[in-house]
Amino acid sequence: MNMRNLSRSTVLETVTHPYSVIDGKYGRRIAQKVHGDHLVRVVFEEHEDHLLIVTAYPSKPERYLGAYK
Repeated sequence: MNMRNLSRSTVLETVTHPYSVIDGKYGRRIAQKVHGDHLVRVVFEEHEDHLLIVTAYPSKPERYLGAYK
């Protein structure tokens, strides 16, 4: 997260209160939420008793959400 300039609280906020959650590869899920002028995407795995965050990264909203406003 530090390398991508994302705080722990931003990542947790994205997972707990996402704009959307989509299916990813290998049974993983991707939570998405706009923070400021960036879309934060968090790839995670759901387990019976916990969530495993695989990676998180910022992107431009229009790349994944189209004409999001």
